[in-house]
Amino acid sequence: MARNDKILQKADSKDIEQFELLITKALQARRKIETGFIELAESIFDIHRKKLYKIKYKTFNEFCEEELGFSRGTVYIYIAILKLISLYPSYFPKKKAIEFGHKKMRFITEGINAVDLKNLNENKKEKIKIEILEHVKPEMPSTEIEAYIDDVTESL
Repeated sequence: MARNDKILQKADSKDIEQFELLITKALQARRKIETGFIELAESIFDIHRKKLYKIKYKTFNEFCEEELGFSRGTVYIYIAILKLISLYPSYFPKKKAIEFGHKKMRFITEGINAVDLKNLNENKKEKIKIEILEHVKPEMPSTEIEAYIDDVTESL
């Protein structure tokens, strides 16, 4: 018997129910990803600070790669994001940092770190960092945040 595609295109109540359940599941997973980067950073920071990685691994680098599947550089980005959140809590309470998401927070953190590397006095550095933090908003596209930060840091 030949397949009737028109019948298959009509969603029945079971299909609709399954769709709704899967959408809910997908949105919950997405939320975990969005909030998980801060929890990941907090855990990694404590493991590093307390040197707990030495329980199973000789080096922090080995721990990062073997246990987490991340390069040491990636792990330090998470730690840098956590540091930024803790240094500037009025700009990045956890809820707002989560709104920005990992990618945007990474761009912001890299920009702040780039300012720190410039040969400027500390007051000037802090002023520039605050200008960046006041300018960026969670609703801005990642590319806009990245371009703005690049413009600021390249002009120094």
